[in-house]
Amino acid sequence: MSQTATPTAPTVMDSALLDEVVHWVKTLTSVGVSPDCAAQVTTELLLAASAQAEGEEFGEEDFEEFDEE
Repeated sequence: MSQTATPTAPTVMDSALLDEVVHWVKTLTSVGVSPDCAAQVTTELLLAASAQAEGEEFGEEDFEEFDEE
């Protein structure tokens, strides 16, 4: 059986926001955070900011996986 990808709508991101995301990931990696983790943390922060802007609840429990042991 052959699967075909479903086309998705293009994502629009303000170039200033994109610059901040790149800066944030570079800053995290410069202090020793792995690129994958830096990207994941940045994604979580953007989701939290987006949820807050839309009035959704986004609490500390959403960041528990990043807490230090």
